[in-house]
Amino acid sequence: MGIPAPALTGHKVFVAADNIISALGFSTEETMNAVWRGETGIKRMYDAAVYPAPFHAGYIDRQRFRELCGQYGLLPYAPFEALVILSIREALRGTALNPADEKMLFILSSTKGNIGYLHTCSPAELARKRPESLQEAMLWRSAQRVAGYFGMKNTPLVVSSACVSGVAAVELGARLLREGLYETAIITGADEITAFTVSGFQAFKSVSPEPCRPYDRRRDGLSTGEGAGTLALTRREDYAPAGRKIYILGGATANDANHISAPSRTGDGLHYAIENALARANVPKSALDFINLHGTATIFNDEMESKALALSALSDVPANSLKGYLGHTLGASGVMEIIACMASLKQNRLIATKGFATLGVPAPMNIITENTPGELHTFLKTASGFGGFNSAIVVSDKYTEPPPPKAAAGIRCSPPCRISGHKIWVGDTLVFEAPDADTPAAFLKAAFKNLHAPNMKFYKMDNLCKLGYVATAYLLQRHNIPPQYDGKNIALLFSNAAASLDTDIDHQLSICDGGNYFPSPAVFVYTLPNIVLGEICIREKIQGETAFFLSETGNMDFLRRYAAMLFRRTATQLAIAGRLECLGDTCEAETALISCNRLQVKACLRTALNPA
Repeated sequence: MGIPAPALTGHKVFVAADNIISALGFSTEETMNAVWRGETGIKRMYDAAVYPAPFHAGYIDRQRFRELCGQYGLLPYAPFEALVILSIREALRGTALNPADEKMLFILSSTKGNIGYLHTCSPAELARKRPESLQEAMLWRSAQRVAGYFGMKNTPLVVSSACVSGVAAVELGARLLREGLYETAIITGADEITAFTVSGFQAFKSVSPEPCRPYDRRRDGLSTGEGAGTLALTRREDYAPAGRKIYILGGATANDANHISAPSRTGDGLHYAIENALARANVPKSALDFINLHGTATIFNDEMESKALALSALSDVPANSLKGYLGHTLGASGVMEIIACMASLKQNRLIATKGFATLGVPAPMNIITENTPGELHTFLKTASGFGGFNSAIVVSDKYTEPPPPKAAAGIRCSPPCRISGHKIWVGDTLVFEAPDADTPAAFLKAAFKNLHAPNMKFYKMDNLCKLGYVATAYLLQRHNIPPQYDGKNIALLFSNAAASLDTDIDHQLSICDGGNYFPSPAVFVYTLPNIVLGEICIREKIQGETAFFLSETGNMDFLRRYAAMLFRRTATQLAIAGRLECLGDTCEAETALISCNRLQVKACLRTALNPA
């Protein structure tokens, strides 16, 4: 007698399991019980290894963390990797989920990952920027080590798009499941408090001297935090918990195309993400019971969010921020906060905004001020971050069928722009070379001047952004974007292996000598790989879907397949995709325009998306 086939559910994506590790506890239950009691994990800290003066932050219980690492044999792993493993272990405990299943995908979301490794390197070794000595700091490697611990079969995907990483990663997992490419996806968002991140935010003067106060008129900055969140999503109904089921209905990303470190003055980027997420979820605004916003308590983020809600006619919907409980946990925040909001649904109780007293933003908002009982079914979760990135996702205990996919549409790729060996080709044509350039910086400067398109901001960029800027500019110089394409319907999909390590090292060198401590905001802003997409969006006025992936080897094939999925499921009509490798003496790129030809998409999508 044969084994019965699993009960797959078409486009339905269930939440199968979850976990939060935070400053308030090592499980979702521990964390949420503390939240319901009104407790905060943010405390005044003095940790000389992190920052030379006291600051407020949400640290996990380090002693308990070390004990668990010893208990589960995780001491050989980097603390960041151990944190991810512990969160996944706790999420899967008591479930039928098998991480070694061939139809299981692991997605890691993080802003800086194991960046603490740089603190262990000597300044001389860092200055050499040798890729072989920096493997431990590369996020794709951490993802592979975690996958190896669990015996996962598929190559992990890594999303690193600043503070929107978590929300974007959850939507990525749901999209891949809806396409039928996997049956289950484990999405973990994680980040640590490190000297690297705290010094950077302090350089921006964006850290509050007190626990943060989202949307309050006295707010004066964020509070840093650390932690991990894990969501297991599945199309198998037999994997979903009994009783009340939670569905991931749909989401979107959009770019401000305004500034790499300041939010839009109008809120339009987040507004577009919200509108697109609701459309893809097929959920009317009237169905939203509450909105969980990014709510960092910085002056301009909170202002922007109030304007975005006004543009979307959502100012009256109850809204909250959870940063006052957990701190800003960077690439983990989106996953952790989605889980907390799921607990809010299950408890039928709205969560108060910790630290809020008096509204201090320019547009009206209905901020939740106390834990309030009520019948809850559907919420919207948003996130915004450096690079002009915005993301939104709709979660509900009521399933709605998404809009049908467009008719089968394949992809056509332009001849690529390739940069290697101080030469630039478009297709088979050599369009520029600078044989006398002795460094990547000198080559990129010469290549930019050859474009004859002055932009003084170019000289302020780091080498990764200059590389992406030049590679895209030469591509579009030969293959112009047709006028019928709207910037809101153009996607940017980029990847690399080293993330922003080239500039990360520059920032680390500025803080490794206590007697010569000079972290610069002008450097720190470029310690995010997705900033290159922000620079391109600003230049080309692009406000569509954006994503930055990290992988060990070239994955242009994955980017093409992902673009094909966007053509079917979103308003995307054109994509600029590429790989940008910049670390030390390495300066290589490949970019291409991807568009629909509506002929080959079925064959394209039958092959499982895999970055290897």
